[in-house]
Amino acid sequence: MQAVAAESPAGLKAPSHLMYADIDPFVRTDDLTTKEVIQLFVKMRHADQQYRDSLNNGRKENETFFLRKMRANDDANLKILDNIIQKHGWPQKSVFGEEAAYTAWLVIWHHRGKRSVLCRHFDLMEKSVNAGEMSATLFQRIKDQVEMLSPDQIDY
Repeated sequence: MQAVAAESPAGLKAPSHLMYADIDPFVRTDDLTTKEVIQLFVKMRHADQQYRDSLNNGRKENETFFLRKMRANDDANLKILDNIIQKHGWPQKSVFGEEAAYTAWLVIWHHRGKRSVLCRHFDLMEKSVNAGEMSATLFQRIKDQVEMLSPDQIDY
């Protein structure tokens, strides 16, 4: 009898660099309370920053490892953020707090070389700025970056 491999989650090609992430990109977010979403943003921020700090302060021979971990965590955080946004919209300061709102921006910012990522939630971010729920300065950085990138840099 031949063993059958389990199917990977939808949209995941095996092997994936997401296996190097320190945060589970497939965490279910649809049933989380506001407090649990806030706690998830804290974990996302930690995953986002820990290897950036190490890259800047660590030993040169560990650079490849740190870069791999950063990329995996960035992509895992983006998957989580996309799921949070599906349920709650763009994270509002008044609901989730300043740190969570900043972390949401940071997740998008760390994909600034991909116009498709910057544009994905652009309208939601713009509405949040207009409602006073997102930093206008941070949004302007996204807007400037979108204008610098050509449309042919969209990932399909």
